[in-house]
Amino acid sequence: MAVQHHVKGYEEFTKLVDELETSKKTIHILFSGGKQENGESWCPYCVKAEPVVMSALEKASPESHFIHVDVGERTYWKDLNCPFRKDPRTHLVFLPTLLRWKSPQRLDGEKCSNADLVEMLLSDED
Repeated sequence: MAVQHHVKGYEEFTKLVDELETSKKTIHILFSGGKQENGESWCPYCVKAEPVVMSALEKASPESHFIHVDVGERTYWKDLNCPFRKDPRTHLVFLPTLLRWKSPQRLDGEKCSNADLVEMLLSDED
């Protein structure tokens, strides 16, 4: 299983990913909507995807890192100037998004709930 990290917000995300990049190890990142009072994300696709991703994470390389990023509240995410949308390194359009950092490999939206696709992304080291 990958080394897991959980961050909230853009600043925490960029600080952690900059630190982890120096390790030269594979980094997978799940971007999802912030948690509400009931403990679930405001994003229904994120709620559906989270258990699928967490299950597939069991098979991920222990030499890799996994960052779960809480992008914040819905209004913050929906703002077209949201830094997660503007950052050329992330190019986020949909939530959830699961990606391999510095790679074209990514799953957006409902694809993050497909166990086969998620396992392939998390386990394939190419």
